[in-house]
Amino acid sequence: MNEITISTLVRQTGLTSSALRYYERMGLIRSIGRKGLQRVFSEQVLEQLALIELGKKAGFSIAEIKAMLGRPDSQVDKLKLEEKAQELEQKIRELESLRKMLNHATQCSFINPLECPKFKRIMALSKAGSVLITKD
Repeated sequence: MNEITISTLVRQTGLTSSALRYYERMGLIRSIGRKGLQRVFSEQVLEQLALIELGKKAGFSIAEIKAMLGRPDSQVDKLKLEEKAQELEQKIRELESLRKMLNHATQCSFINPLECPKFKRIMALSKAGSVLITKD
């Protein structure tokens, strides 16, 4: 088994040593010993760190990531993944609506978009959570 020092992990992953120590304190990763003053990890930690970063990008909390990584049966909680996928879909719809609203504001013939009836309608729908923007 190849060993990786914490300084090598920092270089390979772009994470800070304090982030790695935090993940270790939280039980997300585990060092296998020390080489001098440095913590040493198995190569498997690279996969674990990739999963942790993926989970963070998807919006999972550290506690949720820990719960998924720490399952004794090594099975992923697919229901939890589906819930997060639905949350991401909703966020994508919201961001798409905001992008369309901003695009409309930049192309609007009104100098002040707040004077534009279509922009006002878009804003009202956005507040209601049901923005559907179509092309003119």
